[in-house]
Amino acid sequence: MSEETNSLLQFLLGDMPTPRFFSEAYGKRPLHITGSPDKFAHLFALSDLNAILNFSSLLYPRVRVTDHRNTLHKYDLIDDKDRYSNNLNNELNRKKILLAIARGGTLVYDRIQECHPPLESFVDQLSEETQTRVSVNGYYTARRTQGVNVHFDRHDVFAIQIHGSKRWFYREDSHVLSRSMRHQSVPPVDENFTGWQSVLLKQGDVFYCPRGIWHFTQTEENHSAHLALGWYPLTLGDWIKKLESYPEIGELLEEYVQQPCMKGTSMQNTTALDNLINALRNEASRPFPPLTRPRPYLELE
Repeated sequence: MSEETNSLLQFLLGDMPTPRFFSEAYGKRPLHITGSPDKFAHLFALSDLNAILNFSSLLYPRVRVTDHRNTLHKYDLIDDKDRYSNNLNNELNRKKILLAIARGGTLVYDRIQECHPPLESFVDQLSEETQTRVSVNGYYTARRTQGVNVHFDRHDVFAIQIHGSKRWFYREDSHVLSRSMRHQSVPPVDENFTGWQSVLLKQGDVFYCPRGIWHFTQTEENHSAHLALGWYPLTLGDWIKKLESYPEIGELLEEYVQQPCMKGTSMQNTTALDNLINALRNEASRPFPPLTRPRPYLELE
């Protein structure tokens, strides 16, 4: 990385200046950023994925295989013994994983940065730079395969293509972020992909997908490995949940707003609500506490 790109976010964004990204793309529209095939080789490559898969235990559900319909049950991927042993066993069989991928499944590895120091260092530094929680999942899909099913994420995603290529289909459509997708109408996909736009990500490319954008993926003539870097800025809900642990806020939340045997369904103790709102306003004027922190390490001597 050159001195001109000492910002890790700018490194991800390539030729698009960071201020322009936030004014034109962030939270508004998908963005395809082309890059050289070796751009991310120092962070993570297919050889690193293979090393992780071959020299560590593969435990469900952190490691799993999903297809365009659903996640495969762990019983299809573990060594089959008896019902009791199968229930306790979460270690996946590598040969069964490979067979599931060959049959059209996509391998998913959650928080894969924790298995590779250069990638974790990148994630920690990016998180500190952006003051935002960051996590990375790894994906591998064989050629000519549909990846995960049509869905939207509740967080922004930077898809980093580290091997091969993958086509991303996306569209804006109605959705409710706070509701489960199974209770919402999923946009249809016909043989002509009517209503969908797409980009082909090649090795070294990045695809920014804002939260709430419906999308799915397909591979064409190449196998594909990519990293999905998730961005998790603090939401209002996150902030309020954090404040619940503060003694003052916690006490205010314990105030009764309804009295037994009193008719009427509206709030009766509006003073409690006013006190809570005032306390929240006071907290809102203070700096946020550190949102991210590196995970603890063991260092034996």
